[in-house]
Amino acid sequence: MAIELDDVTQAAVAALKFVNSPTSFLLSAFEQTVSDRPDSDKVEDLREETVKRELEMRMAEAEARVAQELAIARRIETADEVEMTEFFEYAGEGHAGVKANESGVSVGVSGAGRRISKRKFIFKGGAINYEATSQQER
Repeated sequence: MAIELDDVTQAAVAALKFVNSPTSFLLSAFEQTVSDRPDSDKVEDLREETVKRELEMRMAEAEARVAQELAIARRIETADEVEMTEFFEYAGEGHAGVKANESGVSVGVSGAGRRISKRKFIFKGGAINYEATSQQER
């Protein structure tokens, strides 16, 4: 016959165990957390799932960029007037070196980076007319 303890009774028993022997209580709690850890097979499955999801997210992001560029191109085609401003400059520079002379040896590392990014589109006029056509056979 199994005896079921309510939450208050379980908390009281845990407090008594802690008061009686804090070290054994902490060790049993640690053993419980270790036994609750997932198997290494499950961890490997989770890693594979994580990699798979990251790849799916990268692909979705790339598809979204392509869709955005296509939408901008369609809008450019239909607009009466288009103002565009695009600046892209991604520059990086680095240097590492060693210099030796009579007075000593010096080692140095330097780097510089520059990033400019601006994108501005203004579309004026031109109604966007997308007609959906469907063929029905009768």
